Formats: sequence, structure tokens, C-alpha cells
Amino acid sequence: MITTVGRYASRSLASHLLMTLLGCVALLELLDLLNNADDVIARHGNHLSALAKYAGLRLPDQASFILPFAALIAALLTLAKFARDNEILALKASGLSFYRLLSTLIPVGLVIGGLHFLLSDQVVPRTARALQTWDANAEADIMGASGDPAPAGAGVVQLSPPPGAAAQPGIWVRDSNSFIHIDTILNEGADLRGLTIFERGPTFILEQRIKAKRAVYLDKRWTLTDVEVLEIGAGQSRKPTQYFQLPWKTSLTPNHLVDLAADPATLSLGDVWRFAARPDVGSRPVDFYETWLQRKIAVPLTTLLMILLAAPVAQGLQRHGGIGAGLAVGVGLGFLYFVAEGLLLTLGETGVIPPTVAAWSPMLLFAAVGVGALLRIEGY
Repeated sequence: MITTVGRYASRSLASHLLMTLLGCVALLELLDLLNNADDVIARHGNHLSALAKYAGLRLPDQASFILPFAALIAALLTLAKFARDNEILALKASGLSFYRLLSTLIPVGLVIGGLHFLLSDQVVPRTARALQTWDANAEADIMGASGDPAPAGAGVVQLSPPPGAAAQPGIWVRDSNSFIHIDTILNEGADLRGLTIFERGPTFILEQRIKAKRAVYLDKRWTLTDVEVLEIGAGQSRKPTQYFQLPWKTSLTPNHLVDLAADPATLSLGDVWRFAARPDVGSRPVDFYETWLQRKIAVPLTTLLMILLAAPVAQGLQRHGGIGAGLAVGVGLGFLYFVAEGLLLTLGETGVIPPTVAAWSPMLLFAAVGVGALLRIEGY
């Protein structure tokens, strides 16, 4: 009997999740297009295919973002339907507890969590990189049409604003004792424009400043072009020396640079691990990458937490406030969880709290709330 109940409950949860996810993703895609359609048309041309391609590349990211919330709503709808139709009462009369019913949802919850992890870890990084490359190629075409130097077909990550725009910094990168500022990344990280390198000595005192108009990665080596070197150490002339080319010894690779310019939410677990394992390389403190590493590991368990939060709400408020009130409370509880998660992630990124606490404490706290509320309602 428990197998039949499990199949029925799992099908009900999966069908509600599918409908909820489709609706939420469609709404997010519509809002995203309304917000960015002008930029897409300006960059890629006034074609419907450009908007369709943009929406398609954004789809995995939108689905990964909203899936936990869709799982919460689907669990609320499923369990509220069971309570409304007295199916939970019938199961209890046959000797099955409400906890046994929830246990039948664990396998489907783990499957959904695993799919969510694969989506966020494998699909989203690829589509985000494809969108970045697509925009970069369009930027390269615009630069070429305006007469600015850009390699044919090169991808461009423009980190500094166009002329006339408000001044914004490019990207700062740390490599051991060096700090590097980069204006523009081209050709998927293999061609850099506008570099300023600050070299520190063993005692962390600034010894040298290097400015280069270009850095090219070829045959696993970096070469700086049109270089100006200023020695800052004691006894130096403080007069810059000009070079046509200089080798640049650094552990940074093109993949490092492209990933550093990306949103951490669009990086895979392996990419984040690479930065977390190399505290001397990165554009942010190591706490930032360690927090996101823990966060990505916790992703598969989010669906189970949503089911746990939905259980006491659907079971308790159906008796006292109706299903509508139960859904409102459940959605509010979900929003509270995501706000707490975002706040603690920010604290972890800045090093205020340990990364493990930042990534796992919201889940543990709200799991305790769900279990406590369920024990209070069920009475055992």
C-alpha cells in the first residue's frame, strides 16, 4: 500500500511542480524581456530571432532561480489537496501516519534536487557563457564598425564603460603578491586590454607598477605589449621605462579571467572550487568563494526543505484558515527563507561569519521551524 501511496503522492507533486514552474518561468521571462528588450535589439538587431535566442539562453538561469520557490508552492498545493479531499484522514484511518506520507515524497524530492543541481551546475554555466560570448561578439562587431581595434570574431567582455558613460572600474584581480586591474577582456580571456599591474615584494611593500595596453595569451604564456614599467623601490629613479613587449609571469589563465568577470551564481561547482582552493588568485576574498562553494553543495537539499516547510502549513491551516490562508502563509514563509539566505550569504561573502554557517544555517534553522511546527500540529 505504501508503494501505491508513494507513487500517487510523487505524481501529484511532480505534476503540480511542472505547472507551477512553467508559470513562474514564463512570468520571469516576460519581465526579463520587458526590462532588457531594448538593449538586446540595440546590440543584436531588430529581429524577433534575437529576442527568442536571448530568452532561450536565459531560460535555464531563470528556471534554476525559481525552482525552489516553485517546489514550495507545488508541495503546498499537493498537501493542501490531500487535506481538502480528506485523503490524509483516509490514510490515517488505514494505519498510515502523516509522517509516512511525507517520507514517500523524499525520493521525488531528491530527484528534483538532483535535477536542480545539474541544471545550476552544468547547464546554467554553459548558457551563461554562451550568452556572454554572443553579447561579446556583437560588442566586437560594434567596436570594429566604430574603428576601434578588435580581433575579428573575438569575444569581448567590456568591463569599462563606453565614452560618455559614468566612470566605473573594470575588474581587479589578485595573483599572489600582485594586484591587476583590467579594463577589457577579449577572445574569451586570451586577449586583455588596459592592464595595470602592481607588484609587491616579499614584505608586501609595493615595488613596481606596470602598465600595458595589451596582454595576449599564446602557447600557454602571456606577453605584454606597449609596456610602461615604473620602479617604486628605494633608490629608484621614479622615471618610467618603455618597452615594446615583455613576458608576464602569472598563474592566471584565460578561463580564470572569464570566470572572475562572471556572476558567481552562474559558475559551476568546479569553477568555484578552483578559486576557493587558490586563495592567492581571485577578484574577491577567499571567504566569498568558500561561501558559494558551500551554497552550491547545499542546493540538492533545498527541495526537501521546501516540502518540510509546506507540510505543517498545509496540514494545520487547512483546519483553521482555509487553503487560501495556508498558501499565503506558506509563500510568506518561503520568502522569509530566501531573504534570510540572501542576508547570511552576504555576511559569509564578506567574511563576517564563517562560510559554512552562512550556507547551511538558513536551511537548518527553517528545517527546525518546520519540524517543530509539524510536531506541534500532529501532537507526536
